[in-house]
Amino acid sequence: MDIISLDKMYEFLIEKADMSDFMSYGEAMTLKPISSIEYRDKIRGSLVGLAIGDAFGSHLEGQHPKEIEYINSFLKGEKRSVSLNITDDTEMTIMYAESLIIFQGFHPEDISNRIVRQPITKMGNTIKEFVINYRDRRIEWYKSGIESAGNGAAMRCAPGALINYGDYISLKMLSGMQAAITHMDQMAIASSILNSTAIAYLLNQPPYSLREKEDILKLIDVLGRSIKGIETKVYRSRENNEIVNLYSRISRELKEAIEKDTDIETIHRQWGSGAYSLESVPYALFLFLKNPNDFERVLKDCLTSTDTDTVSSMALTLAGAYIGYNNIPRGYTYKLSNLEEMMALSDRLFELSLKNKNNNPYRRMRENISYEKNQDEVHQLLWTGIKLNKEEQYDNAVKYFENLINKSPDLKKNERIKLHIIEAYEGLGTKHLQDEAFDEALKSFKKALAYDLNHPVILSDLAITYLNLDDLEKAERYARRAVEIAPEYEIGREVLEAIISLSKKS
Repeated sequence: MDIISLDKMYEFLIEKADMSDFMSYGEAMTLKPISSIEYRDKIRGSLVGLAIGDAFGSHLEGQHPKEIEYINSFLKGEKRSVSLNITDDTEMTIMYAESLIIFQGFHPEDISNRIVRQPITKMGNTIKEFVINYRDRRIEWYKSGIESAGNGAAMRCAPGALINYGDYISLKMLSGMQAAITHMDQMAIASSILNSTAIAYLLNQPPYSLREKEDILKLIDVLGRSIKGIETKVYRSRENNEIVNLYSRISRELKEAIEKDTDIETIHRQWGSGAYSLESVPYALFLFLKNPNDFERVLKDCLTSTDTDTVSSMALTLAGAYIGYNNIPRGYTYKLSNLEEMMALSDRLFELSLKNKNNNPYRRMRENISYEKNQDEVHQLLWTGIKLNKEEQYDNAVKYFENLINKSPDLKKNERIKLHIIEAYEGLGTKHLQDEAFDEALKSFKKALAYDLNHPVILSDLAITYLNLDDLEKAERYARRAVEIAPEYEIGREVLEAIISLSKKS
């Protein structure tokens, strides 16, 4: 993704739509693509898993557990004789994916237009209100979002994660903004970031590698840290009216449930599994983490939840991203009426993901090697410059420091390094001053001042240089600044007094 354009859109939504500044919260994560992983297969697995969860979940919603077991087994075994249709979970994910593919990036107005123009099966209440605001009331798209903590933003977030599996900053920014189009609520935004982070993290894990409980707890820790601090409002659970938010449910309750091997019925009773983000998002994650290496078991566990299609689609999005398309039982993939469409979208998203260099493990390896070599050169330039300063070879020191800044411009902000650079320019300027090369001295002192506009020594040096150039006005200006900034600096006071005395005489 183009991080510059995402930045601009982010600032626009904060200013014009009053979106929460979610990028100021949470911790920066490192997503590390691995060269041995087949990402095309993983992206296919994620989108096909989503559609399977949606189709099976909507088809079996409201059924008795015994009937679910029978019907599920029947459907799986009947090769292509049954074709199951998708609902809003997959339809809105497709809209988001198509927009990203067509525009090769994030175009929120286009996503908004797709939502109001294209038919949506089983449209949720928040999306209905968004459509009324944008289409019927003619409110701007960026002001049509609803203060809703529903799970609609999290259920459609996958495409953004699938093109940013090596770029956490873009992933987080994109996930939060796509949520804010329709769900302008902190928890809904956090749920989209959480789900996207989980998808990207699992894409970067080899299939069937989550074997130990420590591996799962590590993932939970990453997810909790990704949304820490975003929710500043007070939220309550619908099950027992306790004050709780998505962060505490993930970082404390989910972690505890996995550590203690809590059974599914207990968690369902405690959390619920409805359309509220606080229920369905952590519940889907819990069901996946209970049996991450068993796609069929995850699906069966999801089918008894309240918001069956969304819980199933979110959990199987994670499962598919983790094990990949080739490891999903064909008895399920054959039942999708839109399998070819999901495969085609997956391949286009994979191609789009390659535009982001951070997703390319080979390129990252090369850049890491290049970065390490560059850092070695930077350190060598720095320490040589410092050594030359000590030897009072300021002209050579300046050359090394200028080369250093050309190679690594960010070092201009390093306070300790700035002191060494100022010392070199100040030493060179003083040498020119002694040689009565006043114009050259002026250039050196001004370069030193660029690194610290309030450096009293450099300000005094400039005052002395202008005094030698018979420019009393500028000499007095710099001397006064030096005294104002550092009244205790004796040389600065003496220079100012001398200039004032000369001004009176003239």
